[in-house]
Amino acid sequence: MSPRLQPMDNRSLAETFEAIADLLEIQGEIIHKVLAYRRAAESIRGLSRTAADLWRDGELRTIPGVGEAIAGKIDELMRTGKLDFFEKLKRQVPVTLVDVLRVGDVGPKKAARFWKELGITSLPQLEAAARAGKLRSMAGMGERSEARLLESIAAWKARQSTRVSIARARPVAASLLERLRRLPGVAAAEPAGSLRRWRETVGDIDLLVAADRPRAVIEAFLAFSEIDRVRGQGDTKASVVLANGLPVQLWVHPPAHFGTALQYATGSQAHNVRLRELAQERGMSLSEHGFKLKDGRTVECGREEDVYAQLGLPWIAPELREDRGEIQAALAGRLPGLVTADDIRGELHAHSDWSDGAASLEQMAEAAAAAGLEYLVITDHSKSLGVANGLTPERVRKQRKEIEALQRRLGSRLRLLHGTEVEVLADGALDFDDEILAAFDLVTASVHSSLRQSRPRVT
Repeated sequence: MSPRLQPMDNRSLAETFEAIADLLEIQGEIIHKVLAYRRAAESIRGLSRTAADLWRDGELRTIPGVGEAIAGKIDELMRTGKLDFFEKLKRQVPVTLVDVLRVGDVGPKKAARFWKELGITSLPQLEAAARAGKLRSMAGMGERSEARLLESIAAWKARQSTRVSIARARPVAASLLERLRRLPGVAAAEPAGSLRRWRETVGDIDLLVAADRPRAVIEAFLAFSEIDRVRGQGDTKASVVLANGLPVQLWVHPPAHFGTALQYATGSQAHNVRLRELAQERGMSLSEHGFKLKDGRTVECGREEDVYAQLGLPWIAPELREDRGEIQAALAGRLPGLVTADDIRGELHAHSDWSDGAASLEQMAEAAAAAGLEYLVITDHSKSLGVANGLTPERVRKQRKEIEALQRRLGSRLRLLHGTEVEVLADGALDFDDEILAAFDLVTASVHSSLRQSRPRVT
């Protein structure tokens, strides 16, 4: 590997395999090959370690869904920064077609038709063709189809310009924080804002760093390869947009008042207002720089715990900071704890390699038992969801026998139950008849298709 070449991070690696899966699906590749790349991408996104560390330690095969072939591709990406297989695939299928798949109502087969019949290779081209009425020349496409497609494109654009899910933002933030913590002179680096409070969605990714030389940190940060453009910068702050479109705000504070800065930047605004009111009641004022006492002295807090202690409060977990009674509860000594992994007794929805999961029934059961779970329900997809290798009634019966045999081997270590994620069809019927459904321990229903029907019909 070149001395200058940084090993690919988990996000970029997962996105590469997701793009490969999309292009293969457009190309008409067999579903099992497509799913192999999707499973690998999903596993990489969920890693607690970096794939680069696993690669250095020769442990790529420990990643669920990563066999010899995909491990070899990860090795090539880590060593060279590119993948010959992917480059060849992009010469066969325009990579910009991947964006077309992000739009509702457009699957791989339809994207391939747009490309082969009309020469459409990107989302802007698809939108222009729909507005010009050109899609109607294709069999099965009419004026209503074009109108629905334009609605879907507009909805997709709206999603891109608003908040993003925490599932997308947190891995990106974790990767940036890992690199920031390795910079010379950095004493601490933490997420802030709605990301740290674990809100379902976030606007900007807010990051805080404790360092005595903020300019050096800002300059190093702006050199990160993930950054697409700089929206603004100063001696202690930088605002950027990443190559994946996510906006990031970075603040650098002296370690001496990092605690108050982190508390302030974490929010929520309503929670912070309550804290400032509490400080005023105690004859102080509170800002991101610390407490100011009546005699003019300033109390700096290097740790967030010290901010709350100065107000006579225990530390309040970020997840609770929404001004929903948490400060009153803290004052009364009744602050609730957070749900932890130890509170989870079982898993009610799990997919195995019988459909679109990555692990076998035995692997999943052993992992659940090792994690201390009491029960696990296997809920693979039903027959109509072909893209996920849904189970036919015959395969359901075979799977049940395997689960029963596995339960006998497990004994009291784990209760293994048989369920299904049954597809709700376009007419509202379920994918299995009542007799088959009655034999399951648990049935969960889901909708993956026909989502463009009217609201009353689809609900």
